[in-house]
Amino acid sequence: MTMQTDFYDAHVHFLWCGSFETVRHSWQALIDKGLTGIAGIIKVNPPPDPQKFLEFIPVSYHNQVDSSFFAEGLGAKVSTAERLGDVEVFPYLDCRFIEARDADLTGFQRTGFRGLKVLYLPEEDAGMGIVGWEKFFGRSESESQALIVRMVDQAVSFGWPIIFHANLNEYGDFTIDILQAHKGHPFIIPHFGFSRRIMATFLERLDNCYSDFSSLLPFMRKDPQKYLEFITTFQDRILFGTDATLGQPGLIAEYADFIIHLIRDEETRNKIMIDNYRHFHRLLLQSSVAPQGL
Repeated sequence: MTMQTDFYDAHVHFLWCGSFETVRHSWQALIDKGLTGIAGIIKVNPPPDPQKFLEFIPVSYHNQVDSSFFAEGLGAKVSTAERLGDVEVFPYLDCRFIEARDADLTGFQRTGFRGLKVLYLPEEDAGMGIVGWEKFFGRSESESQALIVRMVDQAVSFGWPIIFHANLNEYGDFTIDILQAHKGHPFIIPHFGFSRRIMATFLERLDNCYSDFSSLLPFMRKDPQKYLEFITTFQDRILFGTDATLGQPGLIAEYADFIIHLIRDEETRNKIMIDNYRHFHRLLLQSSVAPQGL
């Protein structure tokens, strides 16, 4: 079997421990392994209190940030992404901390953001350990929906691709409304939408819908054949993604090794690890509005 020569990760969070320079150098082994580019998810408008910040981050990620991350103050800036050097970074604006009064995304576009990441979580999620917008901001679900619609509409007007994190078991109706309102505009619903069965209906019905298997490595290891069947069935719509943080290059390498050995068909593997990422992120480049002031 021909080994992968390059690959892209469609789901990497800009969180880390220690000095950013140390983290940056730790990526060299990944670059040597073939990592070419990532979709870098950057959280903007973070609250100044680190404990408040962590309330809207899954508990499993709390050990991925430390005092130096907050002290360096780099985590919310596109300029940080540019410092990764040999890795092409497509910067996504993670809007989880944005309130209605700050919902105009024009300033973020000017600073270089090129995509939108929505974590749709109006209510507390005990499994992930996230408080949800209702408790965090005192905002009702209808108010959260109105805010998300505003930001998605503006992102579409910019030509930004959108990563739309939603548990389809709970918020499938709202999610499908969003995608149907913007037919032809590319959306990724990550983590297989927390339901392969429902995700399959989205992929079958909506030409603008894509997905990734980020955060699902433990489940894929337990039932590789079922996941291989799903990935093969929807091989034109699934991207390689990990949900790793910038401080976890080793996790990305684990995912790559697993997928290389899971997907034996080279054409299918190349679609998942290379082609679909390139296609998804180039769909709108000709029509997107060029960022200002860089």
